[in-house]
Amino acid sequence: MHLIHVCLRGLPEQGPPDGIAAWLKAATVPGDALQHVSVHATGPGQLTIGLFHALRRLHDAESTALRLSRRAVDDGPLGEYTLLSCGAVMVPRFHNRLLAETPDDAGTAGKDGTGRDRFRPDGNASGRPDRPQD
Repeated sequence: MHLIHVCLRGLPEQGPPDGIAAWLKAATVPGDALQHVSVHATGPGQLTIGLFHALRRLHDAESTALRLSRRAVDDGPLGEYTLLSCGAVMVPRFHNRLLAETPDDAGTAGKDGTGRDRFRPDGNASGRPDRPQD
């Protein structure tokens, strides 16, 4: 599952439109795999929408979220908003740690020694990728 943040800007006095989450859910097709919508006013006239897509590839989730967001701005309840960004949010602490690790780090090199397969599911019961330890 991927969380995609859609950031929008409207007029300072605008709040989140009523029913935006329901509209987005109704605008999907089964292949969009939209599981949940979260809407937050992040400042005067600013809106962040979290779209949770149960898609395997991040690129597919971002593309789907962008298509839905553009539709909501062009033809739906977000017509008075400007789409600023649409994408997955990086978690700096987690990603900085991944970038700092090298294939020589004990226990993090992965099966092929390159580190590329560290987070691939390895037949564990939960089916979740292995996660680095803090």
